Amino acid sequence: MLKSDWIPVREISDETQIWSGTIVRVFGVNNSEKEFYDYIVSFIYDNNDYLQLTCLSQGEGGNIICVLQTEPSSNYSLGRELKRMMDDGTDSVFVNFNPECVVK
Repeated sequence: MLKSDWIPVREISDETQIWSGTIVRVFGVNNSEKEFYDYIVSFIYDNNDYLQLTCLSQGEGGNIICVLQTEPSSNYSLGRELKRMMDDGTDSVFVNFNPECVVK
């Protein structure tokens, strides 16, 4: 189902730096355990205080699921902030720090 480059959000250290370009995959959409949406962590124009998670999946593309507060004087957020916003208590959220872009 998932390659080794996908890490459950619960296993990410609180101090892990979450940079723009990181992909977050959320399973369980449309009441199906196999369906998922992918979100990219990206910058918000003219706002250095937050990063946003923007959906990349067809049909939901462009929708923002949440924002992550950045660390003071930095361009990244921390694992604890990602977990605070995205950990729903199940094993349905995964993170990929080195995503591969494939255009179909």
